[in-house]
Amino acid sequence: MENQGDVNIPSFGGPWTGQKLEILRRYLDAYTTALKCQPFQLTYVDAFAGTGSYTSAVDAYEEFYELRSGSTRIALDIDDKPFDKLTLIEKDVRRVRDLRELKKEYPGRDIRIVESDANWEIPSFCNNMSGLDRAVVFLDPYATQVSWATIEAIADAGKIDCWILFPLMAVTRMMPTENEPDETLANQLDRVFGGREHWRQSYTYSHQLSIWRDEPRRKRAPGSEQIASRYRDRLNTVFSSVAGTRRTLRNSKNAPLFELFFAATNPTGVDIADYILKHW
Repeated sequence: MENQGDVNIPSFGGPWTGQKLEILRRYLDAYTTALKCQPFQLTYVDAFAGTGSYTSAVDAYEEFYELRSGSTRIALDIDDKPFDKLTLIEKDVRRVRDLRELKKEYPGRDIRIVESDANWEIPSFCNNMSGLDRAVVFLDPYATQVSWATIEAIADAGKIDCWILFPLMAVTRMMPTENEPDETLANQLDRVFGGREHWRQSYTYSHQLSIWRDEPRRKRAPGSEQIASRYRDRLNTVFSSVAGTRRTLRNSKNAPLFELFFAATNPTGVDIADYILKHW
């Protein structure tokens, strides 16, 4: 998701972007090394591939910036045991052009660029995996684009390790504390959580006195921690293994922006992810 601007102009990323990408890099390196002697065909799937690069401030006053590798380039540069295939999914036509230019830098690599919606493409990818296919999927949306049906498809495949960047700030803003969200927001939350009953558990009844009667209302405790925990509980219902450690990514004002989760069907992957999340 590194690029959200015009073509050839990567988006700006804060320290949290570097944290996210370094965690991903360390995991991809450990993952490919662990499986280098196995007969598996390893695929990296970037569901919101962006352009492959982003810009980040290099001084405290954010006056100078440098171009840094995004998730797609990081995956391409894993060299101990390179990925056999890479599938880069991007909906924005301008970013797709940048990805095609990036592909030219890696002649001979099996790179598939898909101009489409990740919620359509990921289930198709999962359904077409063969017995010796294994994959890492990086779900790195700009906001609430990832549908729960996509999460279920990844879990059902049984051969995928998945990093999920959950849009904590966006979801928290969709869930007011003094009352439940309106129907439009509720429908969006249904799609993200896979059903109203799952996010609605964050609300409890309280009573507010009015002129006419004591009116029950549903309220939510302030903050975002309960929302993040609720989503992790959902992941545990479909994946056999979910990392016990997660990483809260914060902006320069220390406000939580995203929650980085890891889930898989192989507990070995979870052990590696847990170690990286705890020690980096």
